[in-house]
Amino acid sequence: MPITIRTGSVLKKLLGGKLETQGEGATVRELFENLGILENVCDQNGNPRRHFNIHVNEEEDIRLGEGLNTPVKDGDVVTILSAIAGGGEIKKKVWLTYRQDLVEKPLIWEVSQKFKVVTNIRQASVSKEIGIVGLEISGEEDEVNKAVDFFIQNGVTVEPVELDVVE
Repeated sequence: MPITIRTGSVLKKLLGGKLETQGEGATVRELFENLGILENVCDQNGNPRRHFNIHVNEEEDIRLGEGLNTPVKDGDVVTILSAIAGGGEIKKKVWLTYRQDLVEKPLIWEVSQKFKVVTNIRQASVSKEIGIVGLEISGEEDEVNKAVDFFIQNGVTVEPVELDVVE
């Protein structure tokens, strides 16, 4: 079983326009080298760029551990997210697309319990096969971004609402 690499919509160009791909390697560095994205993810000193958060299996950012030398193995999930600086109260409108195996999981409820955010479902179409939800998330910017990251790390596709189509 290969290693899964996931990212959000902002960074999907790293993975050839995909939100998820598979790869191999013994460390995060080797995995990124094999995928041909090491130069995109690292600065000129070979360190992860500061505007990326990189997690293995939903653990702390790799910077807080072994960095790019963090070991990975078959079945692991490496998530590359865009770190967004700043603060203050914000509202983010996103489209969530749930795969069939996620439709019955209460992920929106979990987000409201784990993070200091308010969720407002603006539109939804859910069947046993797929779920598409227009969701407004409001709160402190850091908490909203953590909530979005939570969805991505749990396999939900998150896309920004380009136009006010859920208003």
